[in-house]
Amino acid sequence: MNNFLKQINNIGTLTLSRRGEVLYSNNLAKKYLYQFEVISNTVLQGGTNFCLNDYPSEINSFSYRDQYVVFIHPMDKLVRLQKEKASLKEVRQELNEVINSSFDGIVISDENGVIIHQNPSYEKITGLSVKDCVGRSLRELEEEGIIDNSATLKALKENKGVTITQKINTGTMVLVSAVPIRNRHGEIKKVVNNVRDLTLLNQLQQEIEQLEKQKKEIDKELKMLKKQKNPKLSIIAQSKSMKEVINRSLRVADIDSSVLIQGASGVGKEKILELIHHNSVRKSHSLIRINCGALPENLLESELFGYESGAFTGANKKGKVGLLEAADKGTVFLDEIGEMPSSLQVKLLRVLQEHKVTRIGGTKETSINIRVVAATHRNLVKLIEEGKFREDLYYRLNVIPIQIPSLKDRREDIIPLIYHFLHVINQKYGIHRRISPEALDMFKYYDWPGNVRELENFVERISLMTATTEIGMEDVRKELQGNDALQTAADKTKIKSPPVKPLKNSLANYESQIIKESLGKHDSIRKTALALEVDQSTLVRKMKRYGIEK
Repeated sequence: MNNFLKQINNIGTLTLSRRGEVLYSNNLAKKYLYQFEVISNTVLQGGTNFCLNDYPSEINSFSYRDQYVVFIHPMDKLVRLQKEKASLKEVRQELNEVINSSFDGIVISDENGVIIHQNPSYEKITGLSVKDCVGRSLRELEEEGIIDNSATLKALKENKGVTITQKINTGTMVLVSAVPIRNRHGEIKKVVNNVRDLTLLNQLQQEIEQLEKQKKEIDKELKMLKKQKNPKLSIIAQSKSMKEVINRSLRVADIDSSVLIQGASGVGKEKILELIHHNSVRKSHSLIRINCGALPENLLESELFGYESGAFTGANKKGKVGLLEAADKGTVFLDEIGEMPSSLQVKLLRVLQEHKVTRIGGTKETSINIRVVAATHRNLVKLIEEGKFREDLYYRLNVIPIQIPSLKDRREDIIPLIYHFLHVINQKYGIHRRISPEALDMFKYYDWPGNVRELENFVERISLMTATTEIGMEDVRKELQGNDALQTAADKTKIKSPPVKPLKNSLANYESQIIKESLGKHDSIRKTALALEVDQSTLVRKMKRYGIEK
């Protein structure tokens, strides 16, 4: 018998004495060594066919002469298959839940075009129930006119995914995308259809277009309100000093006195001019702008006062109306008044005193009714001392002075101006740029010698040159080449971030900390493993890796 048992290797075999002592066991049986006592006791008590509770196996025993022969049949493969079956069942259930919870309609058919599943959304979209479709061939549905054409049949015929529009006999129009599902040999076994209601999409598109139309109308109305009802909104001002400038400008708008606007280049003198004109009684008449420093003396004179026929060589035969005369009942803006030649200053003074103008080469005086607003970035008092500007003209122009502060003296306006320029640029070029907080800080630290004009140009340049949506410090630095002052401002806002640790190290440190804390809360490694929901062997291995002792 012992020689026979030694030849058995596919099941566990052992022999017991009448007192339960193990006389022989093969290698497979020795894996059950910790269960020998249970097996022995059960056999001595007359058990011939039984199973072990703690390990999947079936035990058979019989008496032979003065000993017991025991066979152990392992059942771990069966258990594994049962677990895999249960796992597959769970996955299938989860997949069905995902399909059935989809907002889009989903229809699945086999390789013959027979519908085997549809989710609830499909019935909501098309009005076709499970009873109408499942188990039926899509070709039948086509022939009966329930659907006008089938994406599944088209996908099977063309051996590839397709997308079509499909009309249901319930009146619904849908977009159907059919995707073949293949086995490992490349053969189509199923076709999954994603169905979306075009009726709803068309309705949403119409609603979006209607909302966009309303938005444009509202934007147009807001612009009109800004100009007509709330002129303060037409100029970006957060600082107290700039708000005072706006309020002063609005107060003098209805007064017909001359205004002298002073401030550095780029501070927004023309914005204040427009604010004054559009809120004055002259707003329905002309606003004529003249840059006194842009034209040579003889040309500036002819532009201002006009000329008669034949006044000089090259003159128009019909003569020409001067800008001062053309601005009758309106507003004349004399920009860079400090650059006006002395000879013209005398003639301008006479116009302001007598409200009459005489064309070059003419003798007839023409009465004009104009309001003069002048502007300069130069110190006119100093020019008077140097003999470059007439004192009497200065007092005629400086009836109501308005001094616009430089941008460096009203830094509260920088960020609102940036957001305003970004909004304009995004709309103009169809982009969507924003500036990071760090970059905004850099803008605040810079003095902006070119004032608002420099800020606007820089925001436009960096918005167009940056490839990403958000403008960061690196983008700013790229545009600062050659500008030491801006670079200094950028350096002031440079944030020293702590070095980034590798993700693997960070995760390991966190895992080690969790294990240490859990071990401190439980009195054994087994209980700690249960609490952490890991195998005990896994926990022991990780403790060894991190040098953790219990």
